[in-house]
Amino acid sequence: MSSTAESASNVAGISSAGMLYEYAPLPESNAFRVLILEPGGVDDTLCCSLEITTLNKPIPYEAISYVWGNTHRDHPIRINGRAGHITANLCRALHRMRLPDQSRVLWADSICINQDDLTERASQVLLMSEIYGQARRVLLHLGEDSNQEGEVVRSLVHEIEAMVLEGVRAAGESWDTFPTPSPEEREQFLADTRWEAFINMTHKPWFTRGWVIQEAGSARNGLMLWGKTEISWQSFVRAYTWMVRRLPQVRVKYRDGGRGMNRLHLEMYRLRHKGETMPLYAKQSSQFDFLIVLHDARALYVQDARDRVYAFMSLATSAGLSLHFQPDYSEHKTARDVYLDMARDYVNSMGDISLLHCVQHTGNSMNEKFPSWVPRWDLNLFDNIITHTSGPALIPTELRPSVSHDNALEAKGLMFDDIIFTSDVLSRDVSMSDIKMLWNQMLDLLPVAFTNPSPTHGSFAALSFAHVLSVGRSWGAEWPEWVEWRTAYMEYLCQEEPTRRDSVPRPPPDSARNGIQGFHTYAQWNVHNRRIAVTKRGLFALVPLPTQTGDICGVLLGGKAPCILRRAMTARTYRLVGDACIPVNVSRPSTGGGLVVSVGIENSGRDLLDWSVEEEDIRLC
Repeated sequence: MSSTAESASNVAGISSAGMLYEYAPLPESNAFRVLILEPGGVDDTLCCSLEITTLNKPIPYEAISYVWGNTHRDHPIRINGRAGHITANLCRALHRMRLPDQSRVLWADSICINQDDLTERASQVLLMSEIYGQARRVLLHLGEDSNQEGEVVRSLVHEIEAMVLEGVRAAGESWDTFPTPSPEEREQFLADTRWEAFINMTHKPWFTRGWVIQEAGSARNGLMLWGKTEISWQSFVRAYTWMVRRLPQVRVKYRDGGRGMNRLHLEMYRLRHKGETMPLYAKQSSQFDFLIVLHDARALYVQDARDRVYAFMSLATSAGLSLHFQPDYSEHKTARDVYLDMARDYVNSMGDISLLHCVQHTGNSMNEKFPSWVPRWDLNLFDNIITHTSGPALIPTELRPSVSHDNALEAKGLMFDDIIFTSDVLSRDVSMSDIKMLWNQMLDLLPVAFTNPSPTHGSFAALSFAHVLSVGRSWGAEWPEWVEWRTAYMEYLCQEEPTRRDSVPRPPPDSARNGIQGFHTYAQWNVHNRRIAVTKRGLFALVPLPTQTGDICGVLLGGKAPCILRRAMTARTYRLVGDACIPVNVSRPSTGGGLVVSVGIENSGRDLLDWSVEEEDIRLC
């Protein structure tokens, strides 16, 4: 079909009533509408026409990415000479985009797609990645800049980008070779007050939307519009990536935490600019993982819970995943139906159980009839996932899991321990004194509860507890400095318990204050909506919110982290509570010391075999 406009009567589909705009059906599968926005002044009524074009030969256009906000369409617009109505946020965006002296060809989903036609809506969702990708520019409308911070951010982005591009050219296409600032350089960077405005911008509502991941990530040329300021999207992401990878102390300083720009924006940038981003990343973190896409998107807002899958389906192919279902916005298709479709397709396509590491439950969801092993993408309980779903299995297996006719997942596993104590549910604002009280409570519990020596006792008790709080990872500092932070934190927890002090080295005095706060900030994110538990074998564990005494600790063959299970009514049938971090102490005679690692990670589960636990068939219902 030609990309020229249809006649007004075909495009508008004018009803016999004569005045209201009415959509005509799109004539073919790759067709879509563009909006021709007429020029006008600040106070003039918005006037436009809608024209049909096709992806194979589109009219040149710019696509708009904006916050939908209230979906009530109560703001007037003239469409093909007829009356129409749009949402308040689209109205503001179009006023910002309108030129005073010439027309502008745009695409905006809420007006270019007939939102009342569920079939059209579903088919256009499948084209959106291409629509944004073929736009000559994507306009990212952040809204008003009420504190006049835009120009401050633009100047910082310009300076950081220039430094990044120079560093990337010097480093070449090699992994993790971009230099880290020296302590003196780091302090100079942190003294720059423009970082506060930079972080503030990432707290704008636009950054909380689920659909913007695809919209910005697909853009060949993105332009951020914040008030009157215009900032290149690519320049901004370059600066943000460098900050996250080489100056994470900015996020510590401004308590950014889980409020900042979603990690998926960086992943989309890496996917499209691998050579440029290689010097800032380690090779092992290079894999694009669709499960992490869906997990990270839990923190983003979508108006329709089904879009927690539909909004990201275009990314599945990039991750090597074949999805065999199509978007369906009909009333009979619930969000849980979509999540089950996604889970079945994943297990059948990938042949592994990695999606189990994305399971989250509340107390109520544990008791529902919905399969416990299917991730509920509409639940967002945890800031941090315990394990990397693309990492190695604790116990590799050639066995492919299967989904039964009654939607049970059939696999094999090892049940190695029982929960005998759990803390209260912890929150993101848990204080250091609360953690200290819990630490002392657990140390008091262990000697009374066990007659056999506990693997948690001894010189590595503090390290085991620190491993639980940090899930064995670092944040906000390079590893050597992170070890100092961790040591300072555990020194604080132990400081009034001289008989229980562990033989961990004291950190340098000038690192103690910042180190303790940095470690605690990361611990707060990890423990949020989780509990700290003690097992029958005397292990510390970070466990999901619904965990209770009597639940079972297990490792599923092919799984990448231990998990918590709850017995069901049928033999060898369980409900999956979720992932757990359960560290053990591994002796290192050659070094005269030891190492705290996750249970099951040594020699493909050798520690579990040493505990005389046996492999068994299990069903997750």
